[in-house]
Amino acid sequence: MNIGQVITDNDYSVSPADTVQYALDRMADLRLTQLPVVGDSLFHGLVAYPTIADIRNPEIPLREADVVFQQRYIYASQHLYDAVLFFELNGGDLLPVVDEQHRYLGAVTAPELIRALSQVMSIHQPGGIIVLEMGNRDNALSHIAHIVESDNAQILNSYVRTFSDSSRLEVTIKVNRSNLSGIVASFLRHDYTVKATYNEDHGRDTTRDRYEQLMNYINM
Repeated sequence: MNIGQVITDNDYSVSPADTVQYALDRMADLRLTQLPVVGDSLFHGLVAYPTIADIRNPEIPLREADVVFQQRYIYASQHLYDAVLFFELNGGDLLPVVDEQHRYLGAVTAPELIRALSQVMSIHQPGGIIVLEMGNRDNALSHIAHIVESDNAQILNSYVRTFSDSSRLEVTIKVNRSNLSGIVASFLRHDYTVKATYNEDHGRDTTRDRYEQLMNYINM
């Protein structure tokens, strides 16, 4: 999913011809501290509350105010993850979206981005979560998928977390099943380290603990 597919119908923009006071009022109404300035369909930049809050004559147009519009934006063709990185690096209330000709297409707020990510990551789909720990050379997603599918389940989403100070990594998968006992047992039989499991009913699953207790009992 790219950013262009996330844009809503909400209008966050102001015009260079709008007054400073109008921009301040819009910020108050929308509960935002930044607004995109758009003229003739082109994105001029972001106007921020601190840059216009103390202007002595708030009735002058934004284009006549002695302020610099921030050039922060993202292209509609970029992925959602690029937007996440933007918010992490720059903060702010919203992310303006433009096309290749720098035409303003809309904007995305952080809550809107989270809702879009929840769709991409199948957050609302029922199922359980398994966190695997392994070496960075052992990350064979095809093998992980094969183990899950051999238990008549499917992976809804997955992501990998790396560590700068370690050769280990975490692979988190969400499967379309809340009862994870069979899948976890299969991972353990294939010598995977199951770091944690979570299901809808109990938040933190104890499947791995019960399995290890059983194996310890058998080996006694």
